[in-house]
Amino acid sequence: MNLTDIFPKAIGREAYPDCNDLKKQVVEMMEGEDMITNRMNDKLYHYDNTSGRSFLHREEMLKFRQWLEDQCTSFVADDLGYEVPEKMVITDSWLNLCDAGGNQYPHFHTNAYISGTYYVSHEEGHAPLFFRHPSGSTHSSVPSISLKTNMKKLGKYNSDVIMYPNEGELMLWPSNLTHGYSENRKDGRISISMNFMPSLIIDDKYSYRVSPT
Repeated sequence: MNLTDIFPKAIGREAYPDCNDLKKQVVEMMEGEDMITNRMNDKLYHYDNTSGRSFLHREEMLKFRQWLEDQCTSFVADDLGYEVPEKMVITDSWLNLCDAGGNQYPHFHTNAYISGTYYVSHEEGHAPLFFRHPSGSTHSSVPSISLKTNMKKLGKYNSDVIMYPNEGELMLWPSNLTHGYSENRKDGRISISMNFMPSLIIDDKYSYRVSPT
């Protein structure tokens, strides 16, 4: 049968100019944080903060957060071609530490438009990121029936996509893409995950303003 590809998905990637200084700052901040073990993997930890606000809304992260929001705004407006009345803002964020043997179960984000991860520390032996093919996922944006992948017929229509982040790199993607990573082989994989929404959402009758937490 003749096939025509439609609706490609874009993953945005951009390096942070001051990544070395930021890495040092984040590592120092981690020393004073409370550590929460992921409920599905005891080698994956999330660092909470006592202020009650998301990690990137701490005062020390202001410069970096503004850069992230600028990158996401450009990604949505300039690269994807959607109207952004004001700008994209981070609604929530969290710091992750994964040691050897840890992994992140495949998941997607229902409470955001764009999601992303910044890689504070990513070296050889740290797990790459994978994106599950939408036809093999089970969530609200695809039919509830999913078929088992024929491992003898792997190709672009049924295979996961594996991406290797660079240390100091931001990756952005539509929030409904299922993603995760398999077993991490080295201690010290540090990342910051985040969700974005437009600061102002306007439709035909109403407008909504988004308040970050």
